[in-house]
Amino acid sequence: MKTKRVVAFLVLSFLLVCIRVNANQVEDTPISNIDPLIGSWTFSGKVTNESEEQYGYFFQVHRQGNLFKVKTALIDGQTNQLKWSYEDSAVIENAALQNWHIGHAVMRFNPINDSWVIGVKLTDNQGFNFKIDMLQQAEENGFQSLRPGVQVQALQTSRLNGHIKTSADDKEQFVTGNNAWFGKIWFDKKQETPHDISMTFCRLNNENGFYSANLKEADATGAAIAGWRDNLGNKVRMSQFVSIKKEADDQCLLHVALPKLRLHLTNTLKDKELVSEAVAGFAKDTQSFCFISEQKFALPNLEINKA
Repeated sequence: MKTKRVVAFLVLSFLLVCIRVNANQVEDTPISNIDPLIGSWTFSGKVTNESEEQYGYFFQVHRQGNLFKVKTALIDGQTNQLKWSYEDSAVIENAALQNWHIGHAVMRFNPINDSWVIGVKLTDNQGFNFKIDMLQQAEENGFQSLRPGVQVQALQTSRLNGHIKTSADDKEQFVTGNNAWFGKIWFDKKQETPHDISMTFCRLNNENGFYSANLKEADATGAAIAGWRDNLGNKVRMSQFVSIKKEADDQCLLHVALPKLRLHLTNTLKDKELVSEAVAGFAKDTQSFCFISEQKFALPNLEINKA
C-alpha cells in the first residue's frame, strides 16, 4: 500500500512539473502579429550627418493583397532640393511577415529588438539604409478608427542610424536621427467601397512633431485624427484638424490651430510624376520637414485577415 502511495505521488509530481513547463512555454511565446492584406507602412523624418547637415526622407510601402508598392525620396535640408526619388512595385507571393523586397527597396521588422530596417539602393549606388528603433509607448499601440474597419496608427520612433548616398559622385555618409514618424494604415474588416486617405507627418526644428490622418466620407467615425509629441514622446494637446492649402509656385501652407503653427513648404516632388500624390519638403526659414501623402485603397473585395 505504501509503495502505491509513493508511485502515485511521483506521478502527480511529474504531471505538475509538466503543467508548469507548458505554462511557461505558453507565457514565453510571443503572439504573432499578422500582417494586413490591405494597408500601408510609412517612415518619415530627418537625419543629420557628421558635418551637422540635415536631410529629410520618407519611405512608404503600400499593400493591396499580393501587390506591393514603394515610394521613397531624400531631400537636402540645406537647399530644400530633391537629391533622388524612387518608386517601384512587385507581386510577392506568400509574403513573409514584414520582410519585403520591392524592386531595389527593402523593409524588414525585427520583433526581438523592436526595430525596423528600411533601405533602397539605386543602380548608381544612390540610396540609404536605416536601422530604426521604436520607443516603448504601451498606451499608444492601439489603432484609432477612421471608419468601421479602417484603422490608423502613428508612433514616434527612437534612435536611427545608417548611411545615405546623395549622388553617384558623392561618398557614402554616416547619419543619425531621433524621433522619426512611423505610420500604419490597416483594414481589419471587409470594405464595400474604395477609400482615399490623406496622412501628414511633420518633424519640427525643436524636435517636436505632429501627424494627422483624414478620410472624407459620410460614415467616417474619426474623419480627422491628429497627434502632437514632444522630443520624449509625450502627448501635447493638439487640435484634431490640420489645414493643408496648396498655393502658387508649388507652395503648400500647413496650419494648426493648437498649438498655433503655420508652415510654408516648397514641394520638392513637383516635377516627379511618380510621386504626384505626395508633398515633401522643408519649411521656409526653418529646419521643419513634412511629408504629405494621398493613398488610394482600391481593392475593397479582398478578404481581410485580423490580428
